[in-house]
Amino acid sequence: MAMGSGKSKTVGIVDYGTGNIASLDQAFTVLGSTVRLIHTAEQLSHLDAVVLPGVGHFGPSRQRLQSSGVQEALIEQIRSGLPTLGICLGFQLLTQSSEEAPHVEGLGLLPLRTERLRPTNTKLHKVPHLGWNSLIPPADPPGLLVGIAPEHQLFYFANAYAVAPSPNLSGCQAHYQHERAWLAVVQQGNIHGVQFHPEKSRGQGLQLLRNFLAG
Repeated sequence: MAMGSGKSKTVGIVDYGTGNIASLDQAFTVLGSTVRLIHTAEQLSHLDAVVLPGVGHFGPSRQRLQSSGVQEALIEQIRSGLPTLGICLGFQLLTQSSEEAPHVEGLGLLPLRTERLRPTNTKLHKVPHLGWNSLIPPADPPGLLVGIAPEHQLFYFANAYAVAPSPNLSGCQAHYQHERAWLAVVQQGNIHGVQFHPEKSRGQGLQLLRNFLAG
């Protein structure tokens, strides 16, 4: 039974060869959405929201966006106001660059940079950062966290690269700790990014996706 409310929304999930599209499809279907996999620029029309999924390598994923012809149309749609959610790698693709592929530019839609996790204490803070981690409760929570109590802001992470905080980011944000503070959630206008995987984060992850659709 669908858990969404109101009119069903059409969500486009951009397919650039990542491995978690099935779990995302299932999560949005549970929330009452119609899911469309995006392989071409033409498929980006008539969407209510678009998602850039996680899992994969920054360089090949970015190059596949370009070679498929999706990139230019995607940037145009996002700049026109289409609600957008980047998850893990998808979040990193929205930034200006990533140390995972130093000679490949990001989409540049967020004034941020993606860096390699380099903790000094690798026994305590392993790389990749894999498993459950809590958010640092933000003073001004992003809308994605509405209805998720601070004690329930526990999400599943799987990343060796992370998005560094920056004074250039004007929107709402929340952080997590992996030896130092990194960006866990950002919200700048119609663009949202999360470093963790909401589709693998139980009820609180579904609530976050529900908030995204409601926004």
